[in-house]
Amino acid sequence: MNFLNVHPRYRPIASVFVCGICLAPLATELMLKRSAEESRLQATEQAEQAINQSNEQSTRNERIALKRAERCLLIDERFPLVEGANAFYDPTNRRSKRLLPAGTVLCSAQSGYTAIVDEIGTISSIKPAPIEKITQVLKQRGLK
Repeated sequence: MNFLNVHPRYRPIASVFVCGICLAPLATELMLKRSAEESRLQATEQAEQAINQSNEQSTRNERIALKRAERCLLIDERFPLVEGANAFYDPTNRRSKRLLPAGTVLCSAQSGYTAIVDEIGTISSIKPAPIEKITQVLKQRGLK
């Protein structure tokens, strides 16, 4: 059917219909680009939020570790702090199987980690801090 063969009364409706058919692919492409841009912006915002939360968490962990270093028991560096490992009084003589009491705070000057001995005598809640800051606190206490 030719556009010119349409009755003059229906030509405006037919022209809107033809324009709609011609513009539909362009409109679809624009909508897809907009949704892709929105998705990209949302992903960027989520990544920024995750980084901020990570920075806040590491700052919080550092504060906790430095607070613990003020009253910690310095460990032998040959036996590092490992989550869930038993905390023995004497790690070199494990025949006695005597564990440290719950609530004992442990720290490592070489790695900058601090931890707490839990109720069952295992190491838990390991928190990191910069080695220089831990060493400084330990020097103030006269341990290093």
